[in-house]
Amino acid sequence: MEYKDYEKVKGLLREKLSNADLTTHFGYKLDVRRKELTMMISTKGLGDNMQSDAAAFESWAIVLKCYLHEYINTVIINWETDISENRHFNRFVYRLAKFVQTYSWAYSARQLPAIPSILKCNVSNQEAAHISEHTKDHEGWLECKYVSDHQSEYDVMDHQFPVGIFDYVVSRKTHFTTGGKSAIDIWAIKNDELSIFELKLPDNKPLGIISELMFYTNIIDDLLNHNITFDDGKKLDQAIKNDYRGFAKFFEAYNTGVIKKINSVMLADNLHTLITDDVLQLMNESPRWKYKNIMFIKKTVSMA
Repeated sequence: MEYKDYEKVKGLLREKLSNADLTTHFGYKLDVRRKELTMMISTKGLGDNMQSDAAAFESWAIVLKCYLHEYINTVIINWETDISENRHFNRFVYRLAKFVQTYSWAYSARQLPAIPSILKCNVSNQEAAHISEHTKDHEGWLECKYVSDHQSEYDVMDHQFPVGIFDYVVSRKTHFTTGGKSAIDIWAIKNDELSIFELKLPDNKPLGIISELMFYTNIIDDLLNHNITFDDGKKLDQAIKNDYRGFAKFFEAYNTGVIKKINSVMLADNLHTLITDDVLQLMNESPRWKYKNIMFIKKTVSMA
């Protein structure tokens, strides 16, 4: 299959939004008769940060399906090659598996590699950086400020929740996805609702915020349903005892099953011009999200 329909797809998109840019990082094949779009992810995209255009296949699939709904009924995701023992590729496999489970119009072009049956999430062994450790033009400063300003509205609110995922046991040798600084910007619990926030500075407007937030949402959902679990042991005990980053409250919710709703929030004063209310509506149009009572919303930092 040849992926040479970039100009065709871009032209159709610009009929809807004259200044719209279509990323060149994917290959595109649009079958107008079948109303079928196939997107090819490059090897570079399989290894990039989720919010980059080359990697954010969920974001571009949803946007193109939304804007070009009269031309696209189904979206098929393909990729150049499997990459063995690669954390970025493993994360892609997890993301695509969840994506095709979530949306009836989304398909994988081929069988996905198996995901380990036992996945573990790491926990923090220290508090997140204090606001005094960030400059005011840094996202970390805004993150700390937002938590300080709004934590009284919740039972608990904190930031930098670790979401490194491991195969069977947490160790340096068993990373399944990227670890290190991989964390949810802000999270909060109020009664039986858990909210997660993906924060962006005003001049940072990636379309990939959709992909990032979906990944974190799926990780949290899998944790709350114990499809992903925590390693028992000293590190977990210390995280609970010292309540690092509010973890004791989260672990209580994880243990008791009290959470009945997840709010996934794009928290930004400026979003990418392609992210409209219609796009948000399409994101939420999934029996899986509705069954799980998960909703994607957007808030501005200044007004939230």
